[in-house]
Amino acid sequence: MGQPPPALMPRVFLQVELKSQEAQSLQQQQDQYLGHLQQYVVTYQQLISEEEELHNQLLLQTQLVDRLQQQKAQSKAVAKMGCQELRETQELLEAISQQNQQPQAQLSLMALPGEGTGDCSQEEERAPGGSGNC
Repeated sequence: MGQPPPALMPRVFLQVELKSQEAQSLQQQQDQYLGHLQQYVVTYQQLISEEEELHNQLLLQTQLVDRLQQQKAQSKAVAKMGCQELRETQELLEAISQQNQQPQAQLSLMALPGEGTGDCSQEEERAPGGSGNC
């Protein structure tokens, strides 16, 4: 009972051959799937690397935008202070100008009566260093 009858032998060999071919086909499919999987892993790692790089660039750009906004706010504050100082200086100059106009008007009024008459006041005659000629 150790061996099958000779008529079954080719059939067994045929089944073994079919199973062997099926196993070989499955092994080839597995190898293909493994190759695709390895390609996917490499592509995924590249995408992760690119994502990290883009994330770092985004952080850097965000920091630069924040810095620019801070500089803009500082520039506005400095410009506002400069405008305020300029306004205050202009107001001060106007006030000084108006204050100077009063003494000038008084001086011109004081000079008007004595002009062209040749009369000298007594104080001018007594003044030291005065020529007495007015």
